[in-house]
Amino acid sequence: MDNVIKHADSLLRRFKTRNPFEIADNLNIIVKYGDFHQLKGFYKYICRNRFIAINSRSDEIEQMIICSHELGHDQLHRNHAKTGLMKDYHIYDATDVYEREANYFASHLLIDDADFLDYAGMEYTYAMIAAELNVHEELAVIKADILKRRGHKLNIPYVPKAGYLGRR
Repeated sequence: MDNVIKHADSLLRRFKTRNPFEIADNLNIIVKYGDFHQLKGFYKYICRNRFIAINSRSDEIEQMIICSHELGHDQLHRNHAKTGLMKDYHIYDATDVYEREANYFASHLLIDDADFLDYAGMEYTYAMIAAELNVHEELAVIKADILKRRGHKLNIPYVPKAGYLGRR
């Protein structure tokens, strides 16, 4: 997971924002919206053009999370997308390491360590922290896992499966 965090930190330093739409724009990634029924979003790399597609039925918070997740695919898995190894049906597959990495990337990109630790220090539940930070509870739990791996003493009730976003 260190590689995942390094990529997210690099973007945070470079663009000085946690907004995945601004980051995507700065990276010349085209973000499109469509009605994809059950599919939340996907990443495509076609003819040296990078695309993030987001389900227009998703609310604003979910769209931020989806964009961050797909941005993770761009940063971490672009070579797989270039070769066609990442197919749409793998998106949010609970057994897929790529989905897990993209979830960790999204969590680290969207949630500031200090903000999370402040709320955790006030003994907020993960649901409360997520509500304060405008993310899903699962992303708050993933952030706790990241921070625990860095030596912070946090109680983690569970680590969400890679495909949690696909079930929402």
